Amino acid sequence: MFNELATSEYEHTVFIEASHISSVVSDPKNNQILQLSVFSAPGINFLMLSYDELKEIAPLTECLKPKYKERKVVISSQQVSLVPESLLNVVETEAYYGLNQKIMPQSQVLYCKMHVQQTAALFNVRNELMKLIRFGMPMVDVYHGSLLFIKAVESQGFENAANKLHIQVHASYVEILNLDQHIKFYNTFTFESDTEIVYYLLAAAEQLQISHACDVVLYGNAAHINELYLLLQKYVKSVQYGIKPKMYTYPLSFKQFGEHQFFNESAALLCV
Repeated sequence: MFNELATSEYEHTVFIEASHISSVVSDPKNNQILQLSVFSAPGINFLMLSYDELKEIAPLTECLKPKYKERKVVISSQQVSLVPESLLNVVETEAYYGLNQKIMPQSQVLYCKMHVQQTAALFNVRNELMKLIRFGMPMVDVYHGSLLFIKAVESQGFENAANKLHIQVHASYVEILNLDQHIKFYNTFTFESDTEIVYYLLAAAEQLQISHACDVVLYGNAAHINELYLLLQKYVKSVQYGIKPKMYTYPLSFKQFGEHQFFNESAALLCV
């Protein structure tokens, strides 16, 4: 479906998180995801690379060469706090972020909105990564993946949403979301074992008073997600894998991986 001669009609979204960088080309006119490219390397944390190291990632620099109708960047990391959109007008974002999160050295606090749940995200990004974005993709809008995750889950219109905990598993942290018309719970937790993820999930379910009827929806690319699925079945009412947003069409190549994988990338067109 991808036509190299029509790039001026397409949108390009670059996703950056610790475990990988991905490039998504989409066609907003026809609600199509056209192309997904993923760059990863064992033992590399892409969020911690220097500007010079990031510039040396040849597949990344190549994907930035074409001129698209619009380009966006989505960063997924644990360094995020969600706030009401209205609060941004009355607080100094860095000071507010510092109340709940530790600000990394040589970094900056950014904020973004995504027209979802009247919620904004404050997030911390190292200056080295921002240099790549500002020099390689000038004037691009930068978003945090937490809002895209929430918006993509909201778009699914789940039944019995009050009893559902949505868990997106990243390389070293998880996002846990409960969304029933409004965000009732959202938080991120670092983990070293699947047992810790279960502990955080059960604590969230207890706080929400849904322990007796908790349904879990799993998303993520982690190699251990199948083992986590089996472990969770012992503690909650039901577990299911998430599915890609159904309002879009995808290339046949997307059948090479599970519906729950690259969930944010599959929702790139919601990033507005």
